[in-house]
Amino acid sequence: MAVLTLVLEILIAVLISSALSHFIPRVSTPLVQIALGVCWYFTPFLPNLELDSELFMVLFIAPLLFLESRNVPRREVAKNLGPSLSLAIGLVLLSLAVTGVTLHVLWPAVPLAAALALGAALGPTDAVAVASLGKEAKLTDRQLNVLRGESLFNDAASIVGFQFACAAALTGTFSMSEFASGITASFFGGVTVGVIIGFLFNQLVLLLRRYRMETMTLRIGIEILIPFTAYAAAEHLHVSGVLSVVAAGLIITFQRYGFGSDIARTNLVSNSVWQFVEFTLNGSVFVLLGIELPIAMRSSWENAAVSSRMLVTAVVVLTVVSLVLRFAWMAGMLRVTKDATTGKRRKMTKDRWHSAAVMTFGGPKGTISLALAFTLPYGIDEATHIPLRSALLFIISGYIVVSLVLANVVLPLLAPKDDDAQGEEYARVNVEMLRRTLTKIAELDTPDTHAEVRAVMHSYGERIDRVKLAVPQETVKREQKVRMTTLEWERVWLNNLIEEHPEKEEAAEELLSRLNTSLNHMAGPDGHHIQIRQAKPRRQLAILMRRAWAAIARVAPGLSSSKVDMMRAIQIELFKATIAHLQKEVLTDVENAEIIARLIGEYRAALSSLHTKTSSLVSLQTLPSRQGVADIRTQTFRLELETIREMLDEDEITRAQAKMMRQNVYLMQADAVL
Repeated sequence: MAVLTLVLEILIAVLISSALSHFIPRVSTPLVQIALGVCWYFTPFLPNLELDSELFMVLFIAPLLFLESRNVPRREVAKNLGPSLSLAIGLVLLSLAVTGVTLHVLWPAVPLAAALALGAALGPTDAVAVASLGKEAKLTDRQLNVLRGESLFNDAASIVGFQFACAAALTGTFSMSEFASGITASFFGGVTVGVIIGFLFNQLVLLLRRYRMETMTLRIGIEILIPFTAYAAAEHLHVSGVLSVVAAGLIITFQRYGFGSDIARTNLVSNSVWQFVEFTLNGSVFVLLGIELPIAMRSSWENAAVSSRMLVTAVVVLTVVSLVLRFAWMAGMLRVTKDATTGKRRKMTKDRWHSAAVMTFGGPKGTISLALAFTLPYGIDEATHIPLRSALLFIISGYIVVSLVLANVVLPLLAPKDDDAQGEEYARVNVEMLRRTLTKIAELDTPDTHAEVRAVMHSYGERIDRVKLAVPQETVKREQKVRMTTLEWERVWLNNLIEEHPEKEEAAEELLSRLNTSLNHMAGPDGHHIQIRQAKPRRQLAILMRRAWAAIARVAPGLSSSKVDMMRAIQIELFKATIAHLQKEVLTDVENAEIIARLIGEYRAALSSLHTKTSSLVSLQTLPSRQGVADIRTQTFRLELETIREMLDEDEITRAQAKMMRQNVYLMQADAVL
C-alpha cells in the first residue's frame, strides 16, 4: 500500500507540473518538475525514498528507449547513419575517458572507475529535448536528423559503458582488455536478442491481424510487453538489455503498415498511450531528481571531506571540457564527412564552423542521464570515506541543468529563426490543422447535406493551397493588423448608420453584435463588452434588452424573415462602403498595398455572393442550400477551434501559433456572409 501511495503521489506531482507549465510557458516543464520534487522533500508528510537501481533501469529506461527507437524516422536517420554513429559511439567513448580522467585528476578522492561511470552517465543526449530544439532554433534537416540518430544510439553505448564502469567501481578491478571484449560481446549479443524478440512479436501481431484477431487491448498489451521482454531475455543471457530494447524497437513495423479504419484507430490509441507513458516517465524522473537533490546536497555538506566549492567547480570544469571536446569532434566529423552530391570532402568554411558550434550546443542531457544517475549503486560509497554516490548525483544533476539552459539560451542565439523560417513553420502546422479539420468535416456528410458539405470542403481546400505559399511571419502579422483595422472601420460605419437611420437599428445591431464578438475574441480579456462600453448611455440599456430578446428569439418559432432581408441589404451597403474605403487606403498605405488589394478582392467576392443570393433566377435544386452552407460553416468553425485546441494540448503547435490560428477563425466568422 505504501508503494501504491508513493506512485500516486509522484503521478499527481507530474500532472500538477503539466498544469503549471500552461501558466509559466517560459519556464521549461523539467525545471517545474524539479522544483516540485524539491518541495516534496521539504514537505513533512511526504516520504523520502531510496531507489532500487535494477528496478529503476527496467521500469524507466527500458520503455523510454523502446519508445525512442519505435518512433525514430528511420529513413532520414539511415541517410546520416555514419555521422550519428560517430557521435553515438566514438564521441561517447572518448567523452567517457576524458571526463572520467578529468574528474579523477581534479578530485583524487573519486576512484577512476567511479569517475568513468560518471563520464558514461553524461554521454546520452535527450531525444525529447533534441526534438524541441527545432521549434526554438533554425536547424537544417540534416543537423536535426544527425542529432536524432545520436540521441538514439548513444543511449545504448553510454549505458553499456556505465554498467561496466559501475561493476569495476564495486569490484575495485579494471582491465581494458576485459572492458573492450565485454562491451563487444554485450553489444552484439544484445542486438541479436533484440532482433529476435522484435521479429517474433512483429510476426505475432501480423498473424493476429491476418486472422482479424487484433483487438485494441491485445495490441497495446503486446506493445507494452515488448521492451520488458527484450530487456529480461537479454539480461538472463548476460548481454546488454538496453541494446536489446533498442533493436526490438527498430525491428517492429506493425504500427507503420496496414489499412483500414480499425487499424488506424488502434494506432491512434496506441500512440496516445505511449505519449502518456513517455510524459509520465519523463516527469517522474525529474520529480525524483528534485527529491534526490536536497538529499545529495545534505549528504555532501554534512561530510567534512566534501567541499561544496569542489562540487560546483567539478560541474563547471566538466561542462567546459565536454563542450570543447564535442566541438572538436563535430569540426573533425564535418571535415571528414563527404558531400552527398559531389562525394568529396569539403574544407572548413565559416558556415561549417558555425554548424559545428550549433551542433555542439544541440546535444542537451536529460532523462537517460538522470536515470543512470539514480542507478548508481549504493555500494560505491564503501570504497571511499565520502558520500560518493550523493556527490556524483549532484555533479550529474548540475551538469544536466547547465546543458539544458545552454541549449535553450545559446542555441537560439547561434541559429535564430528568422521571420521567413517562422512563416514556413506556421504554414506547415496550419496546413496540418486544416487537413485534420477536413477529416472532421467529412464526417458531417449525409445525403441531405452532401452539396453543402462539398462546398465547404472545397473552400478549405482553397485555404490549404493559399497557406502552402508559406508567407513570412511578419507578413501574416501585418495582414491580421490590416484586417482588424478594417473590421473596426466597419464597426464605426454601422454605429453611424444607426445614428442616421433609427429604423434600421435592430438589423444593424445584429450585424454589429457579430462584428464585436469577433473583435472581442481577437482583443482578448481586455476586449470584452466592447459594444456596451462604446455605446452612448441612452443606448446601453437598449443593447442589453435586445440581447435578452435575441436569446428568446433564437428558440421562438415563426419569426419574420424581414429582419434577415434588412440585414442583407445593410451588409451590401457596408461592403460597398468598405471597398471604397480600402481603395483610398491602398493609395496611401504603400507598405500594405498588396494586402489591401487582396482584401478588396475578398470583399468584392463576398459582395457578389450577396447579390447572387438576392436573385431568384438561380435554381435551388442545382446549388447547395444557402442556409445549409451557413449551418455547416458554423459547425466547421467550431471543429477548427477544437482541432487547434487539440494540437496545442499535444504540444504540436506553440501558443503563439494557436493564437494566430484562432484569430483567423474569428476573422472568418466576422466576414461570414448571411
